[in-house]
Amino acid sequence: MSDEKKPEPKLPPTHDSHPASTRVLEENQNDLDQLRDKLAGRCSDVSVQFKQTVIKTDRDNVIAALEILKSDPELKFNMITDITAVDNMRRPDFEPERRFTVIHTVYSVERRKRVRLETDLSEGNPRIPTAAAVYKGAAWIEREIYDMYGIEFAGHPDLRRVLLPDYYEHFPLRKDYPLTGRGERDNFVRAEEVE
Repeated sequence: MSDEKKPEPKLPPTHDSHPASTRVLEENQNDLDQLRDKLAGRCSDVSVQFKQTVIKTDRDNVIAALEILKSDPELKFNMITDITAVDNMRRPDFEPERRFTVIHTVYSVERRKRVRLETDLSEGNPRIPTAAAVYKGAAWIEREIYDMYGIEFAGHPDLRRVLLPDYYEHFPLRKDYPLTGRGERDNFVRAEEVE
């Protein structure tokens, strides 16, 4: 047996050291004090979570915050890249007053910066104003959230299901919906049976 050491295997770069990841991390770095000043009275917190800038707001201020983020000449978050929701029901710190969280992700094309705007909604009133008047692309994404979570977007121009049939009564991405479904897969009405 030889005393020579085997050469170390050449491993791919880690996630954070990959060039594309570096660009994404830079896009998520924002001036938090500037955001706090611009959104004063419209947000409850601005922080960095998992290397992303997160702005916390409430239902009454979410549209005003989005308008500021989009129209302020120093911010220019002029593109909505995503809207999604989270059902917090299974979290250990669950409270019915913040059962759902709606997350708007907006991007500044000119500045190459991104932020997340998070709004908690109660279990008894999962309703939030539509962002369609601020970002035209929001309307389609909001329909998907309505379809999967049952979150209503007040003022939406055409809020109806987009993935499931109109007669469907449940919201499959809610945590209280069974993983195996409720037997509806065997009972879906076929397309040719719909009037």
